[in-house]
Amino acid sequence: MPSTNRSRSSRRRKVKYDSWRRRNARRTFRFINSLILVISVISYLSVLVSPEYFWISGFVSMLIPFCLIANVFFVFLWWWRKRWYALYSLFVLIIGFPFWQASISLGGVWKEDVEKSKKSLSVLSYNVREFDVYQERDNKHTITKNTIKWIKNDTSEIKCIQDFYNSESAKTFNTREQLSAQDSDNPYYFHVRYTSANHNKGQFGIAIFSKYPFISKGEVPFRVRTDNGAIFADIVKGKDTIRIYNVHLESMSINQNELQLIDQPEQTFWYAGKRLKRGFSMRAQQVQTIINHIATSPYPVILCGDLNDLPYSYTYFKLRRNLKNSFESKGLGTGFTFNGKLFFLRIDNQFYDSEKLDCIYFNTHREVPFSDHYPVRAVYEIE
Repeated sequence: MPSTNRSRSSRRRKVKYDSWRRRNARRTFRFINSLILVISVISYLSVLVSPEYFWISGFVSMLIPFCLIANVFFVFLWWWRKRWYALYSLFVLIIGFPFWQASISLGGVWKEDVEKSKKSLSVLSYNVREFDVYQERDNKHTITKNTIKWIKNDTSEIKCIQDFYNSESAKTFNTREQLSAQDSDNPYYFHVRYTSANHNKGQFGIAIFSKYPFISKGEVPFRVRTDNGAIFADIVKGKDTIRIYNVHLESMSINQNELQLIDQPEQTFWYAGKRLKRGFSMRAQQVQTIINHIATSPYPVILCGDLNDLPYSYTYFKLRRNLKNSFESKGLGTGFTFNGKLFFLRIDNQFYDSEKLDCIYFNTHREVPFSDHYPVRAVYEIE
């Protein structure tokens, strides 16, 4: 009999312990969930705050993809546990819908013969990594030639090139002449802005090539001089005039070779942090200058380029509030544009004036491996 009592007492203690452990686990998960909810809302709001004036917002916005994933986890966790707490995370996911739109697109549907329409305009944007002038694998410049060949074979009517390089003294790297003469019957018009030069008298910059004539072209001057830049050209197709912007915003300038030379983790953290902070601030300045310039345009606008920023940033959402993103309209999947170890980055974009234009096709050419960026191409219908 005493043995039976001890057994019952032991079972009761075990039941109480298990119950206490479950309650403790629920409290812990609820606390973590509450913390995630608060961080999510703060990170959502961070894209409205310019890092130029409050640099911390640039770092906070980088938490957005993690918050989205965490809230999905908690929705399923509480739904499986049949707890109404799931509604909190579900609500935060709903108000974060613009960030889902910026992450994944299901709008990619090819419309047959879109480019045969007289009211359509095809646009290519491609960061060519200086045509591999410093990354050559052999003396034959194979990647350079393949990059130029691919661009020449592309049928886009407008071609916006970032990290452009031209050297008139070298046949292989006389890229301006090669790309402007890519159609012998109808040479491309071009607008190139150079920002720096090397010891071989080669020049680096940004370029727009167009099958249609320019009635105006120029530069968008940034407040702080930099090797990056923005240019525009007003092109005339038939009876329509459209302003094309080609932008290459401030790079992070995080040198992987320098990182490898740093021994202590805290020094690596501060090195990367300083570069990121400067990049956030510079791009905030630059995008505001571009937005101000767009506001003066008498024509509908298409903006292409390498933003060097994620779709969860102040830069991206500043443009998104004024123009529509082509990937979000007609992309398919995640649309990652970086060809490197950080393959999950989408930093190359096209935006357009949705009041006068309609994006009917968008594609990220991930089959083109020549640069550390993939080309992005869109077709617009002029309304």
